[in-house]
Amino acid sequence: MAHSLRTRTALAAGSLAACASRLAGRGEGQIIGGTVALKLAPDALRELAGDRVAALVSATNGKTSTTRLLATAMSQLGPVASATTGANMPEGMLWALSRAPAEAPAVLEVDEAWLPQVVDQTRPKVVLLGNLSRDQLDRMSEVAMLARKWRTMLEAHPELVVVANADDPIVSYAAETAKNVVWVAAGQSWTADSSVCPECGTLLTRDDTTWSCSGCGRSRPWAAWALEWNGHSGVALSTTGERFDLAGLQLPGRFNASNATMALAVCDELGLDLQKAVDLMTTVIAVSGRYAVVPAGELKVRLLLAKNPAGWTELLDIMPPAPTPVIIMINSNVADGRDPSWLWDVPFERLRGRTVIASGNRRLDLAVRLLHAGVDAFVSEDPFAPGADLPEGVRNLDVIDCAATYTAFQSIRTAQALPEEAR
Repeated sequence: MAHSLRTRTALAAGSLAACASRLAGRGEGQIIGGTVALKLAPDALRELAGDRVAALVSATNGKTSTTRLLATAMSQLGPVASATTGANMPEGMLWALSRAPAEAPAVLEVDEAWLPQVVDQTRPKVVLLGNLSRDQLDRMSEVAMLARKWRTMLEAHPELVVVANADDPIVSYAAETAKNVVWVAAGQSWTADSSVCPECGTLLTRDDTTWSCSGCGRSRPWAAWALEWNGHSGVALSTTGERFDLAGLQLPGRFNASNATMALAVCDELGLDLQKAVDLMTTVIAVSGRYAVVPAGELKVRLLLAKNPAGWTELLDIMPPAPTPVIIMINSNVADGRDPSWLWDVPFERLRGRTVIASGNRRLDLAVRLLHAGVDAFVSEDPFAPGADLPEGVRNLDVIDCAATYTAFQSIRTAQALPEEAR
C-alpha cells in the first residue's frame, strides 16, 4: 500500500531523529523517531495500520511478554510487525509498523490508558485484555476508571473479537458487553485491587476457581480456554478440549504460562496452527531484557522487571529459595511513578531467610519496608560498582536475581549488548 507524501516525509524525518538519538547514545531512538513522525503526520498510525493489525494486547502486567509470545507464534505465517522493546505508546507502534514489510500483519502491545484511542486508529481483528491492577496512579488513573473506558470502547466497536481473562473481575466487567468474547481462565494471583464488584461495590465472594457478587448477581463467566498449572509447568486447555503442553516454555512462572494460554486463544481466533504456535513460543528466552542473564559490574544478574504489587507478587514466586540473596532496585522517577507507597502492599515477607541488597533512589524506603517484613536488608547505592561493599558470598554466585522497577531495570539492560532474541 502506497502511503501519502506527508506520511512518507514524516517517517523519513523520524528516521533521522532516531539515528541522531542513537549516535548521541540516548537509546534506540524508536520513541523520538515515532514522536517526530506523528508531529508531522498525525494520521500516520491510522494510515500505516490499514487492515493489517491482527491483534492488540493490553494489561497492567505481562503485556510485553504476551505480545512477544503471540508475535512469535504468528511468525509461522511470515514476518510480523511488532515492537521488540516494549514500546506501547502510539510512537512505538508507529515505529514498529514502519519498520516491517508493508504486507506484514501486526501484533502490538498497547498501554492500558491508550487502548481506546489505538483501537480507533488501528481497527484490530482481536483485542487481548489480560488484567487490570494499580499501577502508577499519578499517570494511569484508578483501576475502575480504566475498566469503564475499556467497556465504553468495546461497546463502540461491536466488530471486535475480544480475548479476556475471566478470572479478573475488573476485566470481566470491561469486556462483558462486547459482542464476541472468548473467555480464558488465566488466573489471578493478586486480588487486592478487585476485591469488590466494579458494578455495585459489594465485596466479592471467591474460591479457588470462581468469583461472584451477592449484590448484583455478577459472576465469573464460563471460560472457553483454561490454564492447568501443577506448580512447575502448565497445560493450556482449548475450547474443544485439546491439551497443549507448555512445559517447554523458557519464560518462567505461572504468569508466563497464563500469558501463553491467552496468546494461544488469540492464535485460535486468527486461524493459526496451534501446536506450531506452542513450539514457536518455546523459542522465546527473554523479552526486552526480562529474564536475560547479563554482566553488571562484577556480578552476573538475571534481570527481572516489576513495577507494582501485582507484578512483584508474581516475581517473588520465581526467585530462588532461601538463603540465596537477591538484589532489589526501587526508583521513583517519572516512568516508575513518583509514589513508592505501594511497597507496603508487596508481600516481601516471602523473602525471609534471604539477604536483600536494597538499591535504587528509594533504597531507604525499601529497607524500612524489608525491616518490617522481617527480611535482612543490606543497603547499597550501587551494588555493581567496582569494589562495592556487598554481603559475603554474593560475588561467588554464578547468577544473582536483580528485580527492579522500570528505570533501574532499563539502566542495566541498555548498558549491555544483549543478543537479538533477548531484546
